[in-house]
Amino acid sequence: MSRPALSVVIPAFNAEGHIEERLGFLSSALGRLKLESEIIVVDDGSTDRSAAIVERLGFRCIRLERNSGKFAAIKAGVREVRGECCIFTDSDVPYDPSVMGLMVELTLEQGFHLVVGDRTLPRSEVLGDASFGRLIATRGFRHAVRLLVTGELPDTQCGIKGFRGDVGKLLFGLLKEDGFAGDVELLYLALKYNLAIRRVPVRLIHSGCTSVKPLRDGLQMAAQIASLRGRYRRGMYESPELRRIADESVTGFAATFD
Repeated sequence: MSRPALSVVIPAFNAEGHIEERLGFLSSALGRLKLESEIIVVDDGSTDRSAAIVERLGFRCIRLERNSGKFAAIKAGVREVRGECCIFTDSDVPYDPSVMGLMVELTLEQGFHLVVGDRTLPRSEVLGDASFGRLIATRGFRHAVRLLVTGELPDTQCGIKGFRGDVGKLLFGLLKEDGFAGDVELLYLALKYNLAIRRVPVRLIHSGCTSVKPLRDGLQMAAQIASLRGRYRRGMYESPELRRIADESVTGFAATFD
């Protein structure tokens, strides 16, 4: 079986209201990119018909027995990908999938290990209908994470990220977080290993319902993020393979952010 250029991992939880339409949209968009690709949906213990719908449509579906968290689902999917480049995004496919072509090019042709969507970049387009309280909580959390953990990567929670397939398997094999804090943990480790990272603008095209509560989840994530440095100092994230990949990289850490 030939190896696809791109694998797309979709975590889904109780998504029966939108999963069929959004997977059809994503599949059509990938077809226009003219890349050999695969879509892997990980059903995160849904109590509705999400998994049955995905299987009826003919997409690969990995079922988790219980609801374990967004990153638990993504980790399960990344373990199974075959693509040279892997991208994960949300089940409602909120961002224009055309950026996936750029992500593949940057990882497979230009040598970047990770390519991350960033809503703070000038050419990004996002909807401005969030409440004032939500905006304040989101910006406050983003600023705190940037100061404490991720430095020049301000938008850790953007829902689309890509990486070279082998790098992704190694990184995701180290992650301890199963919930939303996994985004920060992923980027923290990428920075610690001095992997080549590129930020790219994104265009928000679909704003569905979200279960994220910025204040509640932000406080919970802050507590989880506080443990990252301790784990790193105790050697819990050690990977000789990632150190070798970073040492062999000709790109280095990306200082040019679009």
